[in-house]
Amino acid sequence: MASTTLNVAVPRAVATRSRARRGGMPPVRLASRRGVRCAAGEEVPLGVQIETALMDAFPPSTVTRVRDSLRFTLADGTYKKTHVGLGDQVASSYVADLTAKPYWDPKGGAFPWMEFLEEHYLTIRDELRCALADPLLEQKGNAIWVAAARDDAEGYGPDWRTLVLQDRCEWEPSNVLLFPKTVDLVKRAATPSVEVFFAKQAPQTGIKPHTDFTNFIMTAHLGLDVPPKPESWMKVGEETQYWENGKGMCADTSFIHSTYNESLTMDRYVLIVRFWHPELTNHERNGVRFLFDAFEDLSPEGLRRAQDNARARTKADAEAAKQSEKATESDAAAAAEPAAEAPDSRKPGGRKKNKRNKRKAASGSGDGLGLLAKGMK
Repeated sequence: MASTTLNVAVPRAVATRSRARRGGMPPVRLASRRGVRCAAGEEVPLGVQIETALMDAFPPSTVTRVRDSLRFTLADGTYKKTHVGLGDQVASSYVADLTAKPYWDPKGGAFPWMEFLEEHYLTIRDELRCALADPLLEQKGNAIWVAAARDDAEGYGPDWRTLVLQDRCEWEPSNVLLFPKTVDLVKRAATPSVEVFFAKQAPQTGIKPHTDFTNFIMTAHLGLDVPPKPESWMKVGEETQYWENGKGMCADTSFIHSTYNESLTMDRYVLIVRFWHPELTNHERNGVRFLFDAFEDLSPEGLRRAQDNARARTKADAEAAKQSEKATESDAAAAAEPAAEAPDSRKPGGRKKNKRNKRKAASGSGDGLGLLAKGMK
């Protein structure tokens, strides 16, 4: 039987959040921070300040679900549901009404960027191999092959290591220089990424069942150097899939999941992309990013900077949408234009003028190749 626990409440003046989450709402400690006094002399709780700044930074009603998610987080809420035949979902960073299933089909149309990365996986793999062969790699980069830094890190084990390229939508400046081809491919694919990193799992090691606590950011794996199937696998909910070189997997890791590398000798290397749930709107993605920025600096000045950043991203999204619309209109216009005919070889300088050619020119239907609209909508 399915069960759901929802404890949504308006943010308290004093709220403590210490659990680390990957990609979800940042750890929040409000217990030691006081609110500010309004003109009437009343203290405004910090949670209310954050919510007010969030709602003021976006058009009305566009980030309502993000606001509710913030309230849920500050109220120490936890969403728990057993999906019959699919598995258990647990999220404390939670956005309502998003489709929940353990695995999504990478070729189902929602993830064209993954298909692009699959096509170019050899480039990514070879760049990783070159980096691994560099004895000075750790000196050149930042936090190279670090162990899991989580409250439940013991579940990951000491041999699960990562090399981060992007964290909470910000590219790591040192490491991206070590992997320019990989970063370029991720960007060219218009990947809706929040985090990008390489992950290494040693032979005969695994990750115990756990949740990433976040339902609005999903997880994709691209096999780079992995043991032969079925020696390494990831179980999400009640479904198990196996890593394969050049193959992508897209999962909702708010479901309880675990992994294991059964090989006796071979490390498993994958590229992991943490990405926005495809049912989030652009405004909602931007709203979550506002919260990322806000929790970095909860002062009034910090909240204003987070608002400025959000408005700048909203403007950039609008400009990108205009460019996409123009490209679509250009495509339609090109498709409607008649096809140009080659000159008639029997008469230099032009084709033979006859009724058939006139009719053909008047009703020509040249084939137009469409321009692909860039970005995720």
